[in-house]
Amino acid sequence: MAKSKKAEAPEYDQDAWEYLTYAPGHKCSACMRTVKPLEPVRRGTIDRTSGSPAVVYRHAETCPTTKAVAV
Repeated sequence: MAKSKKAEAPEYDQDAWEYLTYAPGHKCSACMRTVKPLEPVRRGTIDRTSGSPAVVYRHAETCPTTKAVAV
């Protein structure tokens, strides 16, 4: 029986932010807080093992909370 390749977790290039925007209602991928209206965030994408890239948003400056979650 042939061994199948193990799926790798998606990696994100921290320097690949596309642009600064506003995304109220979305969650910051670092602190997992909901983005408030008029709160600037950076937009980026991460490659997934299956399907098209996923869009992620992160606070532009620093996350308002100290809780950080790995992507």
